Amino acid sequence: MTDTLDLSSRSLVAISRESLSALRMSLARDLGNNAGTYLYEAGHGGASAIFDAFGQWLQSRGGPPASELALDDFAAAVGEFFAAYGWGTMGFSVADGGIASVESSNWAEAASDSSQLPCYFTSGVLTDFFGRITDAPVSVLETECRSLGHERCKFLIGTPEKLQKIYEELYPG
Repeated sequence: MTDTLDLSSRSLVAISRESLSALRMSLARDLGNNAGTYLYEAGHGGASAIFDAFGQWLQSRGGPPASELALDDFAAAVGEFFAAYGWGTMGFSVADGGIASVESSNWAEAASDSSQLPCYFTSGVLTDFFGRITDAPVSVLETECRSLGHERCKFLIGTPEKLQKIYEELYPG
């Protein structure tokens, strides 16, 4: 069964991966290192509509609100939702210490374009999306990215303090 999502009733639009890639390349060309800030802010700014669509998608399937799902059910649902609407397949898990991980080998933003930008737009989306689930501030740190030559994209999600510590361990100095 294929799910359909009425984008217009949810303040969403569909764009092609090629359009997203062209946007990333143009911003990288014209703004250099500042491109990431604009992409992140755009993703973060529109994520509430994606979260609302996720909630409506859960409801249309007879499920409870996202905040009431058991962790395994949430992981399956969020992965299915993002895959069904073109973002790519997603593995979601939570490690000891409360750091969540999202991994994908075919994430939509990570294109084989020449921008060599990490998935800043996605980082903005995930920051807002998961912040709404936890009802607390979260940060997102992409530690692997297909756009940078890795086999997958991997995003860590946690409190700003925990991710700052991980960042300092990964990138000392």
